[in-house]
Amino acid sequence: MKNKHKIALIVAALAVGFLWSGNAKADYWTRHTRSTSGNALPEHLELENMTKSSNGVRFLYGNDRVDMNSEASFVRHIVKYNGTNWSDETSTVEAAGYSDIEFLNMYADQNGNVWMPNRKDPNVALLKYGADGNWTSITSATIGSQVGVGGNLKIKNLFGNRDSADFMYAVATNDTRLYLLIYTNSSGIWTDSGFAGGPLVDTNNNGADFWGMYNEEDNSFWFYQYHSSENQFSNPDGGDVGSGIWRYKGGTWTQFNKDYATGNGVALKNGVTDAFVDSSGDVWVGTRYGVFRYDISAGTWANWTKDNSNIFTDRVQKVQEDSDGRIWIVSLAVETSTDANNRGGISIYDPSTASWDYYTSHNGETALDNATNIFMIGGGSEAWMFTGHGEEAMSAGIYALTRDDTHTALYGQVSGATVEKASLDSLKKSSAKKVTITKKYRVQKKNKRYKWKKKVVYRGKSTSGWYKKLNLDAGTNIKYIIKIQGKRARTISASTGDPIKVSVN
Repeated sequence: MKNKHKIALIVAALAVGFLWSGNAKADYWTRHTRSTSGNALPEHLELENMTKSSNGVRFLYGNDRVDMNSEASFVRHIVKYNGTNWSDETSTVEAAGYSDIEFLNMYADQNGNVWMPNRKDPNVALLKYGADGNWTSITSATIGSQVGVGGNLKIKNLFGNRDSADFMYAVATNDTRLYLLIYTNSSGIWTDSGFAGGPLVDTNNNGADFWGMYNEEDNSFWFYQYHSSENQFSNPDGGDVGSGIWRYKGGTWTQFNKDYATGNGVALKNGVTDAFVDSSGDVWVGTRYGVFRYDISAGTWANWTKDNSNIFTDRVQKVQEDSDGRIWIVSLAVETSTDANNRGGISIYDPSTASWDYYTSHNGETALDNATNIFMIGGGSEAWMFTGHGEEAMSAGIYALTRDDTHTALYGQVSGATVEKASLDSLKKSSAKKVTITKKYRVQKKNKRYKWKKKVVYRGKSTSGWYKKLNLDAGTNIKYIIKIQGKRARTISASTGDPIKVSVN
């Protein structure tokens, strides 16, 4: 058979060790850019927040960084995506009375509403996208009068109770102190929780963003401060910068930080970047010193670092949970390090099996090495990844991975040089996977009708470091069915390119 284009493909082993014994995840990430969104996404978007309503509408918020040297030139955008159609809602929001948008977070309740707390406009505290598809705004004066604290009330962030569709919580400030507010959906009334002490006595919050969480497992509230400026982490043993994390339970405040003594000798370091309560009630905290986990049953802390776990670096930026209960950890590259192993990436820990997976450019998009944020939406069934900051993030787009996108990757080059296998600096053996590659080609019969035929061109096992060179024909009448053990097959077409990467089920 005449070959129009010949390519050498490397079938990347799905289970290849990385540094320790983790598995390479080779899923297919969909890249969304301005061109693929019908110009709804800004050209230089830096994604800051994202959520998905219970009705299936996704909202993205971020800055269009037109001029990197002038923060005044940053244009904030709200973009809506229903899975098919994109739209820039910024002008609609402004027409609804939200003249100066700046969100700390977005919260989707169980009733189809999406709430967006504003930290900039002195008059509008909340923007609401209702289940009916309409935008409304809630003024600071309205909320302040209901809770009896007066006007000039700013909502820091919103969070909820997974077991209740009627209650929503908000951390708010009127520049005198912090409050924990309760919103009852059935009545539409805001009330003050009455909590006092702990971090809520802070008058200016040290200029930090303040976050709250609710733990259904033991009816406790958790709070933490996030400082985004790098120089605020330069002296972790001085001052009260990044003052750890707080718990309020049964009327008692407990502060966990570098000075908190634990039975197992682990002390939560300052420099908190992210925290959340997982579905089992355990608390995960990302810091500049690795990941900390609070075992709600044992009441003890554990610290995971690059040295004792599979996270890429100790500079952890984001910790999230997916719908399977797996913990996703985004580690930033250590720019000052000459050690290649200090590159960034996404590590995934499965508590049910105590196993690790990972995402890098070697088993997905090249942007995965520079991931800076992960948003788990839709109950954790969708992962949306943002990469880089500033100029390096310009035009990069946003990468989405859903449960339906569990793919395996093939890598190759037409030049004859092999693409690096799905491994980095170290390889360890892992269980082999059966690989079958079937050629599906169309032939013309005498009656000029076409008929598809199939021929197995490779059948074997993938082991650690294994690859197979194949000469595959490219053409409109030729397809290949790739089947890797544990994954459903998907049909792909061979194509030209240097290097070539195609994603298959």
